[in-house]
Amino acid sequence: MKINRIVPLFLALVIASMSISCGSSPAPADGSNDTQTSAPSDTSEEDTSVHDDLPARDFNDETITFLVREEMGYEFDAEQTGDVVNDAVFKRNQSISERFNVNLEYIKTPGLWASKADYQALITNSVMAGDNSYDIVTGQSNIVLPLAVQGIYHDLANAEYIDFDKPYWKSGYHDNAMINGHLYSLMGDYALSTLTASNVMFFNTALFEDYKVETPYELVKSGKWTLDAFIKIATEFSQDLNGDGTLDTHDMYGLITDTNGYNPFQYSTGCSLTKIEADGTHVIDFPSEKEIDVFDKILNFCKSDAFRDNEKMEDGYGMIEAFMAGTTAFITARLMRVEELRDMKSDFGIVPFPKYDEDQEDYITSVLRTVTVASIPTTVDDPGKCTFILEAMASDGYNNIIPAYYEVALKGKYSRDEDTAEMLDIISTTTFFAFADVFYAELGANSDMLSNYVRSGSHGLASFFESRKSNIEQLLENLYEDYSK
Repeated sequence: MKINRIVPLFLALVIASMSISCGSSPAPADGSNDTQTSAPSDTSEEDTSVHDDLPARDFNDETITFLVREEMGYEFDAEQTGDVVNDAVFKRNQSISERFNVNLEYIKTPGLWASKADYQALITNSVMAGDNSYDIVTGQSNIVLPLAVQGIYHDLANAEYIDFDKPYWKSGYHDNAMINGHLYSLMGDYALSTLTASNVMFFNTALFEDYKVETPYELVKSGKWTLDAFIKIATEFSQDLNGDGTLDTHDMYGLITDTNGYNPFQYSTGCSLTKIEADGTHVIDFPSEKEIDVFDKILNFCKSDAFRDNEKMEDGYGMIEAFMAGTTAFITARLMRVEELRDMKSDFGIVPFPKYDEDQEDYITSVLRTVTVASIPTTVDDPGKCTFILEAMASDGYNNIIPAYYEVALKGKYSRDEDTAEMLDIISTTTFFAFADVFYAELGANSDMLSNYVRSGSHGLASFFESRKSNIEQLLENLYEDYSK
């Protein structure tokens, strides 16, 4: 598998972070040249960091101002509290400030979906007024990027200082966010959500032991973690625990998931609503025989006794509660929800979503459209100064902040088994953002094709899609027309 060539590098970063942190004080995490060269001259351990190639620069105490959604403010701004992740963010900012003599200012305001209109208005009003309130605007992808059609962002397809070949930039996003050769937002390790917004599967290891079922770790490592393998394993856990003859909320299930938990199966198996033509444009190419197979397998599984929809649970008792109570073998969620499991008594593991079959070369980890992206308003006269800072932030995030997050997960605060390191590495290095999900609003939320199909409850994907095809084709045509203006 191609991924095996990537795993050792990131694991080495994680192990290095963990070994340093075992000392009496936290490891330096600022990523500055001074810090990296101040270690003893012992060269017995290879430096596995991925350094940026930025030149020396003095910003002369200039301030670079970011717009940040306050709910995710910790991605950018944190106090030094002793928490390993907060400290890594704090040191990142301190390092960049000292390295380039620059001030980083973060303006935080509500920015989740419920605040979409207000958040977008802050951006557009600032640009229209020409007041240059923000040098860099950040926020969830499906709120920030749709504003690009208004012509208020700099094109970043050939951005100065951004080295897209570095692993801290997510090609799975940029390749699909490109329209007519233009790119208006960046996704990279300057924000922790590039990892934590990844769609993953949690499993209860204690239940696997009780039911004498082998955990999926070895299947993942050998490339045999497929859709069929998952369905076979999950089906083994269905059980009427209270013996009333009816499977309800408190009985045993193989999988419980919520609204966002269906579609990652579509992406992980390589199914897509569109394909890329030779000229780089996307055209509708759906459904193939494989997609019909995947959709019907998921539909059949979701109609079985092994599955429970989170929305059909009792009020106040959802998939997280069921997982912690030991009444479901798997749940699917964003990685960040691991923090809700810190008090779980049973051990749990984390794995990527399954492949279609063993012939599929790599695992594919979709990232929820709430992931943080960054754009640069046209009111900024020198966008290069902003991309310079973003390059430095992404590099440091990859080398220090994400390994710090791994350290938290691996040292008992959340996840509690050593195999998690390799699973997280696979998840981190296989991120993908579907074209239809990047342009979720513009394409009429049709990236939710699998969840809509499953919830229809009826087989016949070709006819299900045919009734929607002409509308999607028109929306796609409109999207390209909007980006050509």
